[in-house]
Amino acid sequence: MATYAVSTPLEPRLLFIEDRYAPGVAGSGLFTLHRADCRVSCRMLVTAYFSSPLPPAETLSRILDAGERALSGIPFTRELVGSDRPHDSGELSRAGHTLTWDRPAAPLPEPAESPYDHRLRLLCEPSPEGGAQGVRSRYGTVFALTLPPVTYYRVPR
Repeated sequence: MATYAVSTPLEPRLLFIEDRYAPGVAGSGLFTLHRADCRVSCRMLVTAYFSSPLPPAETLSRILDAGERALSGIPFTRELVGSDRPHDSGELSRAGHTLTWDRPAAPLPEPAESPYDHRLRLLCEPSPEGGAQGVRSRYGTVFALTLPPVTYYRVPR
């Protein structure tokens, strides 16, 4: 997340750290039922919400420029996007990083909660309203970056 804040015009506004617990679930093939390989799995998922002082198209252009630099921690490049207008799609996804942003007819939704989640929300600066709507009302377009989940605990069968 720090790479994006330092190398792009994105400014961090809100950080969600989710601790997801999932019970092992049996699966089935065409003719067989097999047990899950674990009883319990725990993983962390991080989603950061950003704003930018620049218009969305220019912000995305600068993110793609940052991804072009040697040894960049940003996996998005112009070659991989393959479009002159990536801002129309509302999403970039590569190497487990998913960047989404508001579009006029489709603002980003508030993050959904699961009964197995434990969520820590960190506001990067005080806001009268929490969540993506609070960032949007104060700064305009919201960008959300979800990083690859990390499984940190498993109980084998």
